[in-house]
Amino acid sequence: MGRIGRIFNGLLLLAMVVGAGITYDMKHHAEEAANKIVRLQAGIAAEKDKISVLRAEWSVLAQPSRLQSVVTRYADHFDLQPFSADQIASISDIPEKPVDAKPTDMRKALAQAELTNFIRQSEKQ
Repeated sequence: MGRIGRIFNGLLLLAMVVGAGITYDMKHHAEEAANKIVRLQAGIAAEKDKISVLRAEWSVLAQPSRLQSVVTRYADHFDLQPFSADQIASISDIPEKPVDAKPTDMRKALAQAELTNFIRQSEKQ
């Protein structure tokens, strides 16, 4: 029984060393994951701060009084005119989508519309 006891004790010692190694490895991975979470949370907080700053900037830039002063200052460049009643449309003025339109026909129509818009913009300049 002495020899079997020593082998058993050796196996238990080996199991204990392996268990300690596995425990250390798990602890190391858990610490890395915790550090990554902290970095991600800091990044999220920084992005939220940037979003808040951008919202504040947008709020300032979109103020009607500021926009009116910009339009007044650059009136000759923008060549803006007041709205007229004939520029306002209702939902009934929008044509309905054709029922039997094929995807290739729609792509052609979209390309034609984009070309028309491009030509109009180039004529304005």
